[in-house]
Amino acid sequence: MLGTARPPRANLLEDLAPAALSAAERGDIGAAYDLARRALAVAESLPGGTHGDERRAAGLRALGTAERAAGRYVAAERAFRRSLEAIDRSLGPTSYEAAEVLNDLGMTLKYAGRFDEAEAAYMRAMAIIETDPAADLDDLASLLHNLGGLAHARGDNATAEPLARRAVELRTADAGPRDPTTLLDRSAHAAVLDGLGRSHEAEATIRDLIGDLTTALGEDHPEVAVALNNLAAIVQRRGNLAEAERLYRQVIAIRVARLGSDSSTLAVSLNNLGTVLRAQGRMEEAASNYREAVRLLEGAIDERHPHLQSIRRNLGRVGR
Repeated sequence: MLGTARPPRANLLEDLAPAALSAAERGDIGAAYDLARRALAVAESLPGGTHGDERRAAGLRALGTAERAAGRYVAAERAFRRSLEAIDRSLGPTSYEAAEVLNDLGMTLKYAGRFDEAEAAYMRAMAIIETDPAADLDDLASLLHNLGGLAHARGDNATAEPLARRAVELRTADAGPRDPTTLLDRSAHAAVLDGLGRSHEAEATIRDLIGDLTTALGEDHPEVAVALNNLAAIVQRRGNLAEAERLYRQVIAIRVARLGSDSSTLAVSLNNLGTVLRAQGRMEEAASNYREAVRLLEGAIDERHPHLQSIRRNLGRVGR
């Protein structure tokens, strides 16, 4: 038999790290975190050298993914940067594995409000993938999705739209129109369309997607919550405050059930619910939501992040 058998601990890591990533993707954050910590413990027990660094990089990436999904962006960034350091030593800074972790790091920096750093990480990843003749369409679609999401977060929907649309096209060709990743790309594209003022088109797309996302991922999956949140924003602007309130409360219930009541991922929905309550004249309830949103974000994201600044302005509007 050619080659050398890997130590049993390495084989265990190769099961644990992918399992952690899979758990994070399906929204089971508790399992993702537990599996990632176990993967990293196994990796740290391996001897040094190329193989050990490669395994540590995988464990650290799994841990970073779990931390990011839980809204712990500082811890996630630290794990991803350590993963990159291990990849640089074992596989090199232009390896495909480096591109994958750079994409993860870019997502984390975007959520933390550090948009320029996020863009730099995404572009480094793109440079690697675009020059690899064996590049995976799925990875390219993910980067386009993320670059579109970053432009959307900056309010530059004109730049975001072709990126998001291209991600949908690539993913549809690669995985099919009903694959969960394709559905998520379509949901992100709908949010961009809404930002461009094409709200009727966006609403129709999201309403169509929610049933498919629920079937594919489960009714309490975090990505279902994202779609519901985007739909709530559209109906809120139309003046349907009762439906918007119901949808925002559904979003918050999903996120609390999945991530707990102290996750920073709750903040935007709490702010949105507060805005609906304020429009109904329910000022004390609105102020309570704004205060909780500020508490969750302080220390978790950059002080200049537009979400945090917006929520503080909203709190000031209710005089609390």
